[in-house]
Amino acid sequence: MKKLFAMLLAATMVLSMAACGQSAADPSGPSQESVSSQMSAEEKAVAEAEIRRAISLLLDRNYIVEQVTQAGQLPASSFVATGMTDADGSQFYENAGSNEFTGYYDVSKDAYENNFSQAVETLKKYYPYDESTGKFTDFPVLTYLYNTSDSHKAIGEYLSATLASIGITLNLENQEWNTFLNTRKAGDYSIARNGWTADYNDPISFLDMWTTASGNNDIQFGKGDHAALKIYNLDLTGLGYDIKVENGTWAETYDVLISRIKECTDIEKRYTMMHMAEDMIMDSGCIVPLYFNTDIYMLDDSVKGFYSNPLGAKYFSKTNINGKTDSISVCIASEPDTLDPALNSTVDGGTLISHMFAGLAKWEQDQDGKLVVVPDCATELPEGVMNDDGTVTYTYTLKDGLKWSDGVALTAGDFAFAWKRAASTALGADYNYLLEIVQGHPDDLKVEAVDDKTLAVTLKNDVPYWNQLLAFPTFFPVREDVCTNEAWATNPASYIGNGAYTMEGWEHDSVITLKKNPNYHAANEVTMEQIKFHLSSDTNNMLTNFKNGDWLLIDDVPTNEIVTLKEQYGEEFNCVGLIGTYYVSWNINEPLLP
Repeated sequence: MKKLFAMLLAATMVLSMAACGQSAADPSGPSQESVSSQMSAEEKAVAEAEIRRAISLLLDRNYIVEQVTQAGQLPASSFVATGMTDADGSQFYENAGSNEFTGYYDVSKDAYENNFSQAVETLKKYYPYDESTGKFTDFPVLTYLYNTSDSHKAIGEYLSATLASIGITLNLENQEWNTFLNTRKAGDYSIARNGWTADYNDPISFLDMWTTASGNNDIQFGKGDHAALKIYNLDLTGLGYDIKVENGTWAETYDVLISRIKECTDIEKRYTMMHMAEDMIMDSGCIVPLYFNTDIYMLDDSVKGFYSNPLGAKYFSKTNINGKTDSISVCIASEPDTLDPALNSTVDGGTLISHMFAGLAKWEQDQDGKLVVVPDCATELPEGVMNDDGTVTYTYTLKDGLKWSDGVALTAGDFAFAWKRAASTALGADYNYLLEIVQGHPDDLKVEAVDDKTLAVTLKNDVPYWNQLLAFPTFFPVREDVCTNEAWATNPASYIGNGAYTMEGWEHDSVITLKKNPNYHAANEVTMEQIKFHLSSDTNNMLTNFKNGDWLLIDDVPTNEIVTLKEQYGEEFNCVGLIGTYYVSWNINEPLLP
């Protein structure tokens, strides 16, 4: 695959140094004090990208995974995580970046010393450096934002210590989970902890979030000052497209590229363009991958029937505790920001929602223990029908007797309303972009209730991951009369779903209690009568409750306890594969030059 990509040099895009008219930092050029003042906005942007990339090389990812996290993670040199396949069936990340090593920088242990030296030499182009102390003397003070957690704090402390070793001050600031999410989303930060777990098994799940209008675009690509910068190139003529942009904006290049990827049905071209998209975001230096994630959790050995998927969701509906099915207490996270299927953007929120709502499809564990997508509210998951204009129409028949948790009949119109609501500009949902593949996006979505049991949706083209999207919360139904109450998703009395459970109680910052929904169409397959989702981000509190037998699953543990827990708890300590990347994100509009 790497040879293929090397042959397609005509179809690549990078930050354009030529767009700036000269080298961004000539050692024989202006003094350090005047470097910034003599640069254009475009030159500054190119220089700051180089600075961010240099700082990425300062970080010892092997040390992080072996000494800090200690949970089997793999050092990451790319953003798209392990578990994503390429066009030829190989790992997507193995074909990313350089032909000299896997990814965008060498993360082997032997390469770290050279990486560090290279980073320092790059930074010397922009900042005064005291050779006697080995430290920079005029680097802007940085602030690293993270959400309250022992593990996130430990990584932040490592980052701070590493930068301090060369004279860069990185202050740490922690916020509670919901505040943190909103701060990062608004772009009110300079550097922040970040992580992304795939929503479905296709590399585009890591790439389309960085379009200008995406609600998950925390880096602020194409927003603020960055919106006007004309420093990007896009040349798709080598792939048969009449698209060539020189010195364009993010919207004129990256957004266009993602649109072409979503429309492309040629597998080789599609994957080539996805590699180009990753090249572009990685060249910005705003994404600093640290490691490919694993999912750590403790599960009491009395619990049977539990399963999770590689996208991070956990399922308790078919569990029993040594044969008993009255109630199970678990802790997967702290207080969720929202449990509205269209507005949620977190894995833990998605887990809760998936217990209380049912889509056309769902993830289920087959007899061999493999996670597969199967019909839920739909009788089957049919193939799409190709139309003369290249669009594809899917027609779904709902199962008989579907009901909402309050007994009201569920219809195809509820699905149509929910999808149109989620796509609408008025709602402004973070995952609005997932529905871009549907004709008429955003405000004239081509989804129709043909009758109460028949739903038809027309996609712009064939989409290989469509069935997986149907199992994602954004595509779950919601009822129009329920949503007229803006606070409907925060109160058990108004939280009407159609899934295996209903919300019995929500003691904020304490516990969310679910009870089995007798109106769920597959209620006979649900074993556990009640699930108590305790709310906490305090890993020591989690572990104490697990050891006491009060919580039978906890989704995090204190970092300093990992080695001991592995030894003492055996199979109750779980470290499983997860298609996700833990990374540091820079606000692209954060100034970095002296």
